[in-house]
Amino acid sequence: MRKSRAAALHRPLFVTVIASCIFVGSSLCQSAAAFTENTLHSFCSEKSCADGGNPYGSVSMDSAGNLYGTTYAGGAHDAGVVFEIAAGTGQYSVLYNFCSVGLGNCGDGKSPDSVKLVIDTAGNLYGTTEWGGIINGGVVFELVRSGSAWTETVLYSFCSKSRYCHDGGAPYVGLSYAGEASGKPYDGQSLLYGTTYYGGTDTNGGVVFAVAPKKGMRKREAVLYAFCSQSNCTDGRQPDTPLYLDASGNIFGTTHGGGQFSAGTVFELSPNGTTYTEAVLYSFCAQTNCTDGSQPSGGVIMDSSGNLFGTTEFGGDAAGDGVIFSLSPGAEWQYGVLADFHGRDGSAPLGLLLDTGGNLIGTTLLGGAYKKGTVFEFNGSIQTLYDFCGLAICGNQPTAGMIQDSAGNLYGTTSSGANHRTSGIVFELSP
Repeated sequence: MRKSRAAALHRPLFVTVIASCIFVGSSLCQSAAAFTENTLHSFCSEKSCADGGNPYGSVSMDSAGNLYGTTYAGGAHDAGVVFEIAAGTGQYSVLYNFCSVGLGNCGDGKSPDSVKLVIDTAGNLYGTTEWGGIINGGVVFELVRSGSAWTETVLYSFCSKSRYCHDGGAPYVGLSYAGEASGKPYDGQSLLYGTTYYGGTDTNGGVVFAVAPKKGMRKREAVLYAFCSQSNCTDGRQPDTPLYLDASGNIFGTTHGGGQFSAGTVFELSPNGTTYTEAVLYSFCAQTNCTDGSQPSGGVIMDSSGNLFGTTEFGGDAAGDGVIFSLSPGAEWQYGVLADFHGRDGSAPLGLLLDTGGNLIGTTLLGGAYKKGTVFEFNGSIQTLYDFCGLAICGNQPTAGMIQDSAGNLYGTTSSGANHRTSGIVFELSP
C-alpha cells in the first residue's frame, strides 16, 4: 500500500493527540491571516460514529450550494458514508452507508478514500471506494436521488477480470471527466476517468481507466494505460492523485513512485485513435538530494497558457518539506521549482486550486504554527492563510485540496481532530 505521511494518518479512528495550544478560542489557536474558520460538521458527533469519520477527500458543491463528500470510516457498518451539508441551513445528512449490500464482502463498496464526488446535471453523485466489490478490489459507484432517498448502483467492480487485477485495483482518488476543468457540469453519460493504485500489467503498477456510466455500453471499463509497462517502471508506478483532462482530450496526472529515479512522475496520456500514448513529462529526484521534489501529491492543474502546477510531499531544499512546481509546454516541457516549504509555512502540500486572480491556493498536511497543517496561497511567495489548531478537539491535518465558491470562500476537510480527537471536520474559510 501507499507509503507517505498522508497514508500514515489513514485508518485508526481513536488515537491520543497532545494539545499544543491552551483552549479553543485562545489567541494561540487563531490564524494570523485574515481568514475566518467555520466548522460545518465535526465527525463522530453521533453514537458509534454513525455520521461517519475521517473524511480524507475534498468536498463538491452543486449549483444550489449544497456540499457533498465521503468519509473513509464510520457509518452504520464502519465502512464509510456519503454525506450532504445543505446550503443555508447547514443540516448534515448521511446519504448512503457503505457495506449495506453483502455485509461480508461489501459488494457495494467499502471505504471511499481521497474522493471528490462528481455531480451530474440531474444531481446524481459518482465516486469510488478503495475496497469492497466482487473480490475487494474497490468499485465505481453512482448514487441516484429519488425524492428524499438515494439508491446506490455499482457501475464497475475492480479485480473482476482476473486474480491478477489486470483491470486495476484500489481506485481510491475518485473520478474526472472531460470539461470538468472549465467548470462544465457532468452530463451523466460521457466517460468517467480515474486511476487505481495497483493492478494492470504489473500487479503493483496501477492503471488509468475509463468507465461508461450507462448500461448497454459494449465495454463498461477500459484500461487506457497500465504503469510499469517499461523496465524498472520508468514510465511511473502507483498513481494516487486525481486526473486533469484538457480541452484536447489529453490526460495529465502523477504517480507516487517509478520514473527514472523511483521518486514519482508527471505523465501525459495523449489519445491516438482508440488507444493512448504515455509520455513522462518529468521524473522527480533528478537533482542531488531531491531538491526538485520527491513523490508528487495532489495531482496537477493547468492555467490558460497550458502551464501545469503541482506539489510534492517530500524533497526540496534542506528542509525536505515539499515543493510547489511548474511545467511549461514547448518542444520539451520545462520544469521549475516555484517554492520550497520550510515547516513554519507548511509541510507536505497535498493539493492546489487556481483562483480567479491567478494565485495558487492549497493545503499542507503538517507544519504551520501548530504543526497540524495549513491553508496557503502562493503568488511569488508562500503566504499562510490559516493555521489549523494544535488542540486535539480542533480540526487538523487536511489530506486533500479544497474548492472555492464565487465569493472566495474555501471549503475542505481535515482528516483528524474534533470528536474522539481523530475524526475530522468539514470546514469553511471566509476572507
